[in-house]
Amino acid sequence: MRLFRTTLIAAAALLAPVATTAAQKPPKPAPGAQAVTLTATPNPVTFSKPVTVKVSVKGAKAGVSVTLQRHLTNSKTFSDVETKPTDQKGDATFTTRPREITYYRAIARTNPDQTSAETIVKVAPLVGLRLSDSTPRKGSLVRFSGTVRPRHDGRRVYLQRKIGGGSFVTVKRVTLAKATSTYSKYSVRTRVNSTATYRVRILGHTDHSLGISRERTATVG
Repeated sequence: MRLFRTTLIAAAALLAPVATTAAQKPPKPAPGAQAVTLTATPNPVTFSKPVTVKVSVKGAKAGVSVTLQRHLTNSKTFSDVETKPTDQKGDATFTTRPREITYYRAIARTNPDQTSAETIVKVAPLVGLRLSDSTPRKGSLVRFSGTVRPRHDGRRVYLQRKIGGGSFVTVKRVTLAKATSTYSKYSVRTRVNSTATYRVRILGHTDHSLGISRERTATVG
């Protein structure tokens, strides 16, 4: 009996380290684990213009559910934008129109769920510019005016003139005024003595990136 009991104790001692070693091994990755990538184009984008977001699920085929999510700069909480299935290549494509700087990510409902890295899409204000006279006489006062979308009442815009080498210098500063619930407006006059090209610029800030209007030329006759 003593011999039998001694044999059992010795066997248990031999098995114990094996069990401990097995318990310390990391679990095997779940089947179906996949990498998810997200690209957004164009980026940066001008306000009101569409952005195409492409999500690729590595190794996936058609039918994997993909949810596009976003959050703004004043929040860290993601909300769902849209859910689509992947195509035969494992891709899902979304079209969105961000109103301000927006962070995007995608969640693929694989096994387990896989989440892409965050991608920031920068949104520039839409800045308009028009001239009261594009062919003024030398020395004439020309009114430069336009709108900025979305609204940025109280912010400054900068009227700039192109100089040698293609760079711009600021010739006037003006504060945006309230126009409607969706856009602001500005108007400023400056004397034009020679033919020159102009643009209007608004600096980037918390919720929007740098915004620049199209260039307009005043041709002195």
